[in-house]
Amino acid sequence: MRTTRTAITALMGALIVTSAGQALTAGTASAAEPECPAVTGSWEAVDLGVAGEALDINDRGQIAGWKKGAAGESQAVLWDKGQVTEIGALGGRDSRATAVDEDGRVAGYGTTADGKTHGFVWHNGQTQDMGSLGGYAALPKDISLGVVVGEFRVLDAGRTRRGQAFVVKKGEKRDLELTGGSEAEDVNKAGQVAGTHRRTEGVGLPAEKLTHRAFLWKDGTVKDLGTLGGDWSQARGLNERGQVVGESALSENGVLQAGFVWSAESGMRRIEDGEGLARPTAINNDGVIIGTHSCRIAYDTAYPSVWTDPAKAPARLPDPAGGVAITANAINSKGEIVGMAIHPGNQPHAVLWKPKSAK
Repeated sequence: MRTTRTAITALMGALIVTSAGQALTAGTASAAEPECPAVTGSWEAVDLGVAGEALDINDRGQIAGWKKGAAGESQAVLWDKGQVTEIGALGGRDSRATAVDEDGRVAGYGTTADGKTHGFVWHNGQTQDMGSLGGYAALPKDISLGVVVGEFRVLDAGRTRRGQAFVVKKGEKRDLELTGGSEAEDVNKAGQVAGTHRRTEGVGLPAEKLTHRAFLWKDGTVKDLGTLGGDWSQARGLNERGQVVGESALSENGVLQAGFVWSAESGMRRIEDGEGLARPTAINNDGVIIGTHSCRIAYDTAYPSVWTDPAKAPARLPDPAGGVAITANAINSKGEIVGMAIHPGNQPHAVLWKPKSAK
């Protein structure tokens, strides 16, 4: 499965992207500027040697993502034992691999020759075009045991773009039929799906008007995960234990926000942020959380970070040689983390963080 992964970022080209969240301010303000977390010495950064981004990693160490082509296009790729395999596109310019499961199946999306956005599943050199799944674009976000989840995009009567969460199992699509706009972010081996629904608000709507909610779905039953006191929440990652991470508003005005971890036993709990802004993206089966953390009141810089305990302050992941790390997207059961760094000339580079204990 895609143990964890961040929201899909924009392709370099014509591909449609998903929302990365709307509120950008953080928890309780303080008169004194909080201290930034120290860089952890428990992980080391390894440049994967490709201009691009690593978006997912399975327990076998296979990594899905994209690389920048010679003409500036993005190309879906799979890293496996040091080898980079180009998955290719669907007849168009761009493609992106967003997730890889334990059997090496890769899910992603790409443009077609006529400029449409289709989802795909790739395995052992063979690519299955999933089409647009009834919308004008399909955006797979995760895969586990061959089950694909994500969202397809539609235009409503007012020509407003809206996402709709889906599950594809054994080639059959199921619309999750959730309230309003929805997106499925993660699926685990038990068939639980984490995502966000009730996303009916338009782009640029004031924070106090946001109403979307994180959910956990299985076999037609939807569990609303609630909030940390405000009117909105959104899910980002899910593990095999059914734990979910994401973000939530803290107050009714929807402006103040914090990261959360949710479980069936404890409900939604705030992740320690030191009065900064925690934006978790993934959680592995040991409960280790990754994401970004902004430590200063201005929140002008977010650092890829790791929480080994949600009740304790995060640690900043180290930068790779010659670059500045900006995203942490996925973590597997071994604690291996993948993401992206920026190098001189604004060049993206795929990054792997390896636990030093794994040597």
